[in-house]
Amino acid sequence: MHEDWAHQLETWHEFYLLIGTAGAALTGLLFVVVSLGSRVVAHDQTTGVKAFLSPNAVHFTTTLVVSAMCLVPNLPAAVIGSLLCAGAIGSVVYLVSTRAHAHWQRNRLSFLDWIWFIALPVATYCLLLLSGVGLLLRATLSMHGVAVASILLLVVGIRNAWDIVIWMSRREHK
Repeated sequence: MHEDWAHQLETWHEFYLLIGTAGAALTGLLFVVVSLGSRVVAHDQTTGVKAFLSPNAVHFTTTLVVSAMCLVPNLPAAVIGSLLCAGAIGSVVYLVSTRAHAHWQRNRLSFLDWIWFIALPVATYCLLLLSGVGLLLRATLSMHGVAVASILLLVVGIRNAWDIVIWMSRREHK
């Protein structure tokens, strides 16, 4: 089974290289955006900027870390599965701790914002958790679940970062 696992990971090599690079680049760009709008981020605690902005850094770095794990030579499926499960649970706990849902309610944001900032990230980390369990059980499509979750984290992070950039630029010009 080890040879089959190594072959399966090798077939995903370019995918994880691409996704990890994208996660790293987007994390860096997010830092640039925050530094350009640092006045808004530092002074506006009531709108939950940090509850909506910080999770994007987590989404991007998660794609980087997951990709890096999948590129480590000879790392057993059980180790990757265990780390995915732990990371996914930790990420959901983190998302709950940001109290984004409470900020969403208090600021009367749209249902679409709730879907993008709360529902999709939680669902994606649940998919990552299930994929980790699948790797532990040696389920055939587990790597596909990890791939879908990684892509979703990038898409959610990009969309949400763009939404925050637009909001920050409007806020800064008031």
